[in-house]
Amino acid sequence: MTDIESGETTFPVTVGPDITYNGNADIFVAKVNRSGTALLYAGYIGGNGRDGGDGIAVDSAGNAYLTGATNSTEATFPVTVGPDLTHNGDRDAFVAKVNASGTALLYAGFIGGSGDEFAPGIAVDGAGNAYVTGNTSSTEANGFPVTVGPDLTHNGSPWITPEMPT
Repeated sequence: MTDIESGETTFPVTVGPDITYNGNADIFVAKVNRSGTALLYAGYIGGNGRDGGDGIAVDSAGNAYLTGATNSTEATFPVTVGPDLTHNGDRDAFVAKVNASGTALLYAGFIGGSGDEFAPGIAVDGAGNAYVTGNTSSTEANGFPVTVGPDLTHNGSPWITPEMPT
């Protein structure tokens, strides 16, 4: 399979968190009207590295929450506020929130340590808290941001990570 990278001249950007293609592979987020006949918004999120969107959830106000993986650093990925504003490894997970009209990022930040992270799952509760799930090869010793939880110790060996788009 070959990835096709579309810039703003061929991708149907309308309004969005970013209407400029940032290079390599960007995430896109789009909202389609209820009849499926038009885009209400379509735009990019990304930096100059390889960015992949893997999960989306929507709250009752229509804000979209996205998660995935990126190897773009904070120098080019649109971090605003978030769990971590510093890229920590080759590939970090990210979490971002796009406003209901699709015109702005309300937050975007990284989740990760010095290893690889991949985050395909996200859910949002009634209070607007985002829950992100995925995989990590980072341990608590090399920067994974463990705080509280059922187990604060990395117990496995490195795993084979899913491929980023090429």
